[in-house]
Amino acid sequence: MSAAETAKSSHGDGGAEAATTTLTEAYSRREVSAAWGVHAITASGVIVGMKGLTGVIDGDARAAIVWLVVALVLDGVDGPLARKLDVRNRVPTLNGNSLDLVIDYFTCAIVPVAFMVRFELLPSNAGTLTGFVILFVSALWMARTDQETPDGWFKGFPAEWNVILPSLYLLHTNHWVNLVACIGLCLLTLSRVEFPHPVAVRERRPISLALMVVWIASMTYLAATLNRSHVVRVGLVVAPVWIAWQVLSRLRHGAPADGGVPTNRIRPAV
Repeated sequence: MSAAETAKSSHGDGGAEAATTTLTEAYSRREVSAAWGVHAITASGVIVGMKGLTGVIDGDARAAIVWLVVALVLDGVDGPLARKLDVRNRVPTLNGNSLDLVIDYFTCAIVPVAFMVRFELLPSNAGTLTGFVILFVSALWMARTDQETPDGWFKGFPAEWNVILPSLYLLHTNHWVNLVACIGLCLLTLSRVEFPHPVAVRERRPISLALMVVWIASMTYLAATLNRSHVVRVGLVVAPVWIAWQVLSRLRHGAPADGGVPTNRIRPAV
């Protein structure tokens, strides 16, 4: 039980407020401001996501993808910063995890689904219904209380549609292939199949991070130039293949006997 919770149970709400005040006063104004800065980075994702949605509405696939990549980068840096700066304790009145989930649902599900429908990635008449299913299962996944394992793996496909759908667009894959991929990932979203987080999973982390950088660079280049270079498009395939290999290896060998090295939540600390 935290200090704030102990105070609340002993002295009521006033005690909890006093404990929170004491905890905050343990940090300098500069340290608290830095923590608020991390929350600002997280919250800015909704602005970036809106820029991506505007690109979708305007029929500008290039702009939509570039803004989705920016949102992905923001989502990747705020968590480590939050843990390093102890945001949970420096700003105890704001739930960073809830904030991150709100932003993630918008940038990882809503905007990519709009992108999928607007640019007709699926067979005729299948886009809207499939989009509804993606939004439905993604909402349920965001609310899971067992999202992550102690060693940093996600349970179920983590609704990263901002990675999948733009990649399918840039790879120019067949509409039916796209539909099968979407259905399969929807089924995996609510499963207990575990997917690795490139930062939190320590095993082979340098490879995962390197391939993620390659994917981001390939995505940005292809979107910005609308180039159909087969060499660059390989960069969009290598990372997913690597993740698929990790997933299959996990299914085959299971988690470490000790449950892995405990980690903080991937979302910003609250």
